[in-house]
Amino acid sequence: MTATPQHKLIIVILTMLAMVAPFCIDTYLPSFPSIASDLTASAVQMQQSLSLYLMGFAVMTLFYGAMSDALGRRTVFLFALVGFTGTSLGLYLTETIESFLLLRLVQGGFASAGIVVGRAVVRDLFHSHQAQQVMSTIMLIFGIAPAIAPIIGGWLEIAFGWRSIFMFLTLFGVLLILLVVFRLPETLPKAKRHSMHPIKLLKNYGHALSRFHFLELCLITALNFAGFFLYITAAPQIMFIHLGLTAADFHIMFVPMVGGMMLGAYLAGKTAGRLKVKRALQAGYLTMLMGALWNIGNAMWLPVSAFSVIAPLVLYGVGMSFVMPMLSILGLDELPNHRGLASSLQSFVHMGMNAVVAGILVPIAFDTVQHLALAMCVMFSFALLLFINVNRRKSLEYVIEA
Repeated sequence: MTATPQHKLIIVILTMLAMVAPFCIDTYLPSFPSIASDLTASAVQMQQSLSLYLMGFAVMTLFYGAMSDALGRRTVFLFALVGFTGTSLGLYLTETIESFLLLRLVQGGFASAGIVVGRAVVRDLFHSHQAQQVMSTIMLIFGIAPAIAPIIGGWLEIAFGWRSIFMFLTLFGVLLILLVVFRLPETLPKAKRHSMHPIKLLKNYGHALSRFHFLELCLITALNFAGFFLYITAAPQIMFIHLGLTAADFHIMFVPMVGGMMLGAYLAGKTAGRLKVKRALQAGYLTMLMGALWNIGNAMWLPVSAFSVIAPLVLYGVGMSFVMPMLSILGLDELPNHRGLASSLQSFVHMGMNAVVAGILVPIAFDTVQHLALAMCVMFSFALLLFINVNRRKSLEYVIEA
């Protein structure tokens, strides 16, 4: 299937919907000190605002895929966007750290629909290597979000204060609602929808959870990203404490890191259909291994600097984003008749791991760059061992559909 102008517009909208998550995570990072001061919050509570968001995100991913399989993709998008916009406005107005934390939990639940349902839409419209190319394109454009989000947040923080960041998210939600209402068609025909009956739903989830290969692929992807996400969530500590920089300097860290991710996504798209999936995955893991080992070496033996901390993450990000589209498609192909549900479980495992990283691992490891590098190496080591096991046992190629 050739991508038509309408398909290209859909890809742009799906990319913007996927951007909700990194905007919610990264835009307010430069404002941690001012939010803590204004709401009388501790550093631990500010870290909890991130882990609670990720918990809400992870839990709701379990439902959006099945909801979209039953009600249609577009309906679920609109439901989640209205909720996201409302909670963003609530965060703009909040006066206490308790309500701030609660709203972040709820905001995370609404923000997860874009990624979960968007992946299912891609698989509704495209097959095999073309789906890899489309997902790589979405990741390439989507990769801009983590780079510009903290920069936008830093500008808004300096010019208008931290509340303006949540007004920005509110207006972004309104824009997305308008795009979905007027420009996004439904991609799942009623004839292909599934029942939302609890017994039927539990049976479908039971079937998915019994697919060991599917769960393995979900966990591998989550662990790959966990090593990288560790540095994203620890960014305030790295920037303000370890590097001695300010809220206006977040681009120094995020632009190179996201540039690496975008390069990996670009290479994944260019090699789709030209390089066997198994060989491509092996190349991606070799790149991540070199990045992780370089990171350990810099942390142990070089003085702390922006280059020593960030450069290895760029290399790791290239490999990580190179393998991500392939692993996602391989996972979806394990459950071809329930792609929404499969996408839900992929996102649940992914974001659940991120919540553990943000809530438990970062507070333990963010005191020194050595601890951060070791934590990253541990996450990647588990991913590498699982990949070696899958690579040994399973045919890592796509299912070509008619």
